[in-house]
Amino acid sequence: MVGTIRDKARVALAAKRRQSNLRPVITTAGCGFVSGTRVVTPGGWATVDSLHVGDEVLTFDAGFRRVTALVSEPIFTSAHIAPRNLWPVFVPAGALENRHALLVQPHQGVLVESPKVRDKWGDPYSVIPGAALGVIDGSYRVEPSRPLVAVLPVFAEDQMIFVNGGALLFSQSIWGMRAGVRPRFGPAANYNMVPVQTAMTMLETGAVRNVTVKPEMILAAA
Repeated sequence: MVGTIRDKARVALAAKRRQSNLRPVITTAGCGFVSGTRVVTPGGWATVDSLHVGDEVLTFDAGFRRVTALVSEPIFTSAHIAPRNLWPVFVPAGALENRHALLVQPHQGVLVESPKVRDKWGDPYSVIPGAALGVIDGSYRVEPSRPLVAVLPVFAEDQMIFVNGGALLFSQSIWGMRAGVRPRFGPAANYNMVPVQTAMTMLETGAVRNVTVKPEMILAAA
């Protein structure tokens, strides 16, 4: 009885929304690689949305690693409203050692160097959220004007992935689609995300620098 009443209520609510022509607000974790982002494969640069399970992608810590899963999530559709805090950030070429402009999701982790922060191995690396990149000169939020999708490439372990000629984006081994930045299951991440306000202060005060390690594959293909 309770289930029947609940189902009827859901149907009635859906019908009411259709009749009122309201667009629901899109729900997204705000992470993942925006479609069109380029990654390095053994055959050269390829867009993340052209990858298949089993393909190999160049990582910062472990060389080429095999993709174990690919998940896609809408960033914007014509049937939904995209809140401004979920708009991707445009990052100009050169801002993150990227040779090409880059769109970064607001909750997507980006690797930078910082002498003020140490990772679990004692190295001067820090992961900042994409939203903090808006303080970089030439960066700004982009209001999607066409359907846009995020692709979440998954590997057996957490990895940092080279994109668009040299920037590094975080890929979690288990990507919790509806649980925000952190995965819902699995071991703790190898990298910890710096809070957005802290990250913005670090960027504004010059406390971070771009990761400049470039494998020969990137130098040859970028």
